[in-house]
Amino acid sequence: MKHNLAFLVILLATISMINAVPHKRATQFGPCTDYGVPPPVSTVTINPDPPTAGASLSINVSGTAASPINQGVIISVAFLDANYNLLGTASIQDFCSQAGISCPVAAGASFTVPTITTTAPPTINPGTILGINIGDPSGNTNPVQCAMAQF
Repeated sequence: MKHNLAFLVILLATISMINAVPHKRATQFGPCTDYGVPPPVSTVTINPDPPTAGASLSINVSGTAASPINQGVIISVAFLDANYNLLGTASIQDFCSQAGISCPVAAGASFTVPTITTTAPPTINPGTILGINIGDPSGNTNPVQCAMAQF
């Protein structure tokens, strides 16, 4: 009887885990919260999802420009801890030099940034943030686009 009960518990636990795997939710990116008026959220997908600590991470970003995107704008990707301290090195690239992007990007026009590859930090603790920011490198203005996800 004890063997049957143990077998049943193990069987139910296994079935529960198998059923949960296909229902894993994709990482949800939302607006950046550190600006007075949040800029529009870009569409962001990552692979692997969720990121693996210390491993390569591919990021795809697309969106619709709410305002013109002019020469000199950068796209930055960074991991931050829960206190907004930079983890590792941020990936910073010239937005307008990306393949398939021709600046200025007019307001209302859609854009797709070629895949950005970066490395996740050695540890990803609860509260770790992945931020993607398209904006003026001087920091004098709000970003044109911004998205963040918390793990």
